[in-house]
Amino acid sequence: MRIRVLGYTPFMPKKKFQALIFGPQGSGKSTQGHLLSEWFGVPYVSSGDVLREEVEKGTMLGKMTEEYVHSGVLAPDELVNAILLKRLKEAGTEHGFVLDGYPRNVEQAESLDRLIKIHLAIQLKMSDAMAIKRLAGRRQCPVCRAVFHVSEVPTLNNRCTLCGHVLAKRKDDEEETIRRRLAFYHFMTEPMASYYRQREVLLSVNAEQSIKLLFEELVKKIEKLWR
Repeated sequence: MRIRVLGYTPFMPKKKFQALIFGPQGSGKSTQGHLLSEWFGVPYVSSGDVLREEVEKGTMLGKMTEEYVHSGVLAPDELVNAILLKRLKEAGTEHGFVLDGYPRNVEQAESLDRLIKIHLAIQLKMSDAMAIKRLAGRRQCPVCRAVFHVSEVPTLNNRCTLCGHVLAKRKDDEEETIRRRLAFYHFMTEPMASYYRQREVLLSVNAEQSIKLLFEELVKKIEKLWR
């Protein structure tokens, strides 16, 4: 079922909508990626999910990826590109996609550009202070993986509303770990903004607002660009 926000009619682009979304941890990439994919009628493609699925299927590419994962080494761009390109050419992507989690740096962006054209690069901008506040207060269900925030926990009795299990804090949501991840983002991923700005496909939006307001702003700006 297509979603509706403030009475808007979901937008059906007349041309392919091949977009990617990036931003610091806690900026809401996954949430907004899912919402945008539903709104524009294209699949949401998480690079992490795609790689895990390939490993689980036991394909040749999956086995190669698994070797890198077990050794604690990042898979080379050529391998990741091959797996993602395979997914982005599967049924359901005829009208485009919303890609999340890749590329992670300018070199990967250049590699991806040689294989497939990105029409829109959405950057979710957020201060480190806000990212830390959001992530440090995040709680997750260890069973169904649903995510909540401490601001909600008192009313939830610290239990998942979907399956009833006790919520827990993720190890990677400790402040020291968050700061390291943010430093990596600023050094490796944030420069992609300049790369995509030069190609005139960058859309930067302030992510320090509610999920609803951020989504409404994205929809308005994208529809204006995509008509």
